[in-house]
Amino acid sequence: MHTNRKFHVRAAIMALALIIPTIPASASIVYHAVLNTSSLIGNPAGPFYLDFQFNDGEGTGDGNNTVTLSNFTCGGGSASGSPTTFGGVSGSLSGGISFADTSAFNEIYEGFTPGSSLGFDIHLTTNLDAGLVPDLFTFAILDSSLANIQTTNAADQFISITLDSAMPLLETFASDQPGISIAEPELEPVPEPGTALFGVALVGMIAARRRRTA
Repeated sequence: MHTNRKFHVRAAIMALALIIPTIPASASIVYHAVLNTSSLIGNPAGPFYLDFQFNDGEGTGDGNNTVTLSNFTCGGGSASGSPTTFGGVSGSLSGGISFADTSAFNEIYEGFTPGSSLGFDIHLTTNLDAGLVPDLFTFAILDSSLANIQTTNAADQFISITLDSAMPLLETFASDQPGISIAEPELEPVPEPGTALFGVALVGMIAARRRRTA
């Protein structure tokens, strides 16, 4: 019985190793972004706007990638006013935002009352463009004149994601403007729900096998 138990557990582990590589790789990634916006509370440069852009690398609007923004939290602040959009984008901070790179330039900005922090999820597909220039997603904060808050990035963005591979280039930047102190945003990967549940189910199968053969 002892030998059989070890054999069954080993077989289950081998099955797990064989099955996992055959799962098709997801052509999308999810990140949760968080940044400290407390220095914007009552700041004379306001009112402020959150600005998101998702631009087609080749400028043809081929629509091969999408971006979804959701789960916005404002740390005691809130969205304000109505969004302004250009190109293939719809939605709002309160209901979520959807992009498709169906135009060369796709943008949305919407007013917000800052709280202690800002958080949101970024769900991107990672299909490569046929040409040499990849698609690009960016996030910035605008002041009352709709100018970007200055950052350590030359284009004054806090987040820049270049869709140049299945694991895109992620860049974060801190503010670089007098009177505004915002550290580089934190970008944490979020597991795809289906992948996480599948792993839990397989581990459960192995545990059940152990119990039955004990």
